[in-house]
Amino acid sequence: MVRINSFNVRRVLLDQGSSADIIYGDAFEQLGLTDKDLMSYTRTLVGFSGEQVWVRGCLDLDTVFGIDENAKLLRVRYLVLQVVASYNVIIGRNTLNRLCAVISTAHLAVKYPLICGKVGKIVVDLQRARECYNNCLSLYGKKGASDGHRCHEIEILEGGQGQHGFQGQG
Repeated sequence: MVRINSFNVRRVLLDQGSSADIIYGDAFEQLGLTDKDLMSYTRTLVGFSGEQVWVRGCLDLDTVFGIDENAKLLRVRYLVLQVVASYNVIIGRNTLNRLCAVISTAHLAVKYPLICGKVGKIVVDLQRARECYNNCLSLYGKKGASDGHRCHEIEILEGGQGQHGFQGQG
């Protein structure tokens, strides 16, 4: 699980190939943020194939990786993009390095050291990941698919309660 701005955020991609941490527009707004919260960002983001994407702005947010005894807090600078994507958030390699994360794609898990000397662990919720993936596939190519492929994207934490899970690579 990743918790940003007191919200549990699902559909998070841990992207070791990305140099940027990104929040997509829909998730940004569901986090209760507005353009007034953004700092100016005058550059564009360039993708792997050379395409350029306009960046609305950037902001620094406390981000909690894991839950309970596995929790680790980092302040992350996110770029906000207004494009449709399969994910709500992308965590790039710079933040993964700061987290000291070791990612096992085969095990769909992430481990990272905690201040107390223990090792924190995040594991993908396979059932939820499969449901979202199948939902996206079933809508692919259909009219309105770009608007209709949302799963339970963001959930408000109420008094420390809420559903916990993480959807990362996979």
